[in-house]
Amino acid sequence: MSLLNSIDRDHVLTAMETWDAAGGANYMLVRGGVSTHVLLHRGREYDAAAIAGIAHGLATGRTLTPADVPGGGAGASKALTRLGFQIRDDSPPSERVPGTRARTPRSSTSSTRSSSTPRTPTTRPKRVAEVDRPVNLCPRCFIALPATGICDTCD
Repeated sequence: MSLLNSIDRDHVLTAMETWDAAGGANYMLVRGGVSTHVLLHRGREYDAAAIAGIAHGLATGRTLTPADVPGGGAGASKALTRLGFQIRDDSPPSERVPGTRARTPRSSTSSTRSSSTPRTPTTRPKRVAEVDRPVNLCPRCFIALPATGICDTCD
């Protein structure tokens, strides 16, 4: 049984309210805004793994960091999609989660190409830094902790 089976839609909605109240946009800036699984709700964007981790904390009392979420962003996307939320999947095509949407819809251009023109594959640049250290979060307000490890907002 997955850890994320304990969350329900109300937990996720409360997690998004908590995220907004605590300044979750700052968290995305600290992480570099590189989340590949984005939860879309009422015109706002949320890191799917972070919201799933906060929702797990509301459901069980144990908050998960995005790195602790089973399956990472993809696992969070599956759980949130199961609960009826819309997820935008910005991961490379080979890593996409079924049932989630890409940033831009793909158009069919194969009918306009001639069969004599060879198609050369293009490589997509990586959007994530090669060395990405996990960010420590305050367990009360979910904002990234400074190097001292003491939350400037809570303590």
